Amino acid sequence: MKSYRLNDLVEVRVNAPSSYIEFFDNEYARISRPPSSSRVPSITLTVVDRIPPGGVREMNFKRIFTFRYAVREMETAHPEIIFERHWLDRLYLTPLGAFIQGQLLEPVMYLKLLECGILFMHAAGVSRDGRGYVFPAHGGTGKTTLALSLTQNGFQLLGDDLLMIEASSGRVYPYARPLHLFTYNLTTMKVPFALESAIRFKDLVRMALNFVTGERFLIATRAHVEDLMSVQFGGRCDLARMIFLRRDGAVGKSQLRTVIARREAALAIIDSADLNDSLYANIADEDEIRQLEIDVVMKLLEQISQIEFIKPREMDETSRIRFSRTLTDIDASSKDVPV
Repeated sequence: MKSYRLNDLVEVRVNAPSSYIEFFDNEYARISRPPSSSRVPSITLTVVDRIPPGGVREMNFKRIFTFRYAVREMETAHPEIIFERHWLDRLYLTPLGAFIQGQLLEPVMYLKLLECGILFMHAAGVSRDGRGYVFPAHGGTGKTTLALSLTQNGFQLLGDDLLMIEASSGRVYPYARPLHLFTYNLTTMKVPFALESAIRFKDLVRMALNFVTGERFLIATRAHVEDLMSVQFGGRCDLARMIFLRRDGAVGKSQLRTVIARREAALAIIDSADLNDSLYANIADEDEIRQLEIDVVMKLLEQISQIEFIKPREMDETSRIRFSRTLTDIDASSKDVPV
């Protein structure tokens, strides 16, 4: 069994064949720390040839693969996910590992962290001088491009997709996993030829699967950011600004002076999350969790006076540089808009 203590807030234990261990070693290399004496929630992932009877679920994923799994002890701080081996792990483990991580493991982490007052936020983030700048967003909005651009202009990388934020204090914890790259990233990022070829090949596979199944596939190519560019990684810091990334809609800022304003902002953030969708679909009842989500996010929003809105996909390199220069200006002005 291999254990990963993530930001000393939650522990992941993987009891599985070596190929699974290698996958999670690669995913958590930048995040895992030696365990301390503090007690934290732990999630155990156990991979078996056949799941023992009791609470077994089946998922037909994208009309192609059927996976069998069970989630036990969810009412405790130490749940276990039992996953039945699939023939795909002998052929190509990465998509199977990504499925387990995104559809089962991290959704359970999302809930166990919520119960501790910590939001496992779908967001990119950077820091400077101990101050954190957090960018929640829907997928494909430009989190990776914006965060990496900022690291080339004096900021440290916290993560490009997920962050952990303590609601009561506004303390931000990094979650710098490998980048998940798609063809649209190639328009703003220089990558080695071999990596670009892999990204484009997977895009062809994605289009073929979309056509054959009628389902929407997202097939990313994983790469460590330090293999692509020079970057510094940030550590724990205090939340300074929260800037929501939009594809469309108004830009500007919304003041969070009232409970109603905070609730509207909280619902927008919850709606942009990915892990809660997987949690509701595959593991737990949405009605039992939604109020906890709202309470934790609203508590977090008490730590800031406003939430801002920008459209990173409309930025060119010049405007991203300009944005980086004004990011630390707390009084940067913009027109008030509703959430």
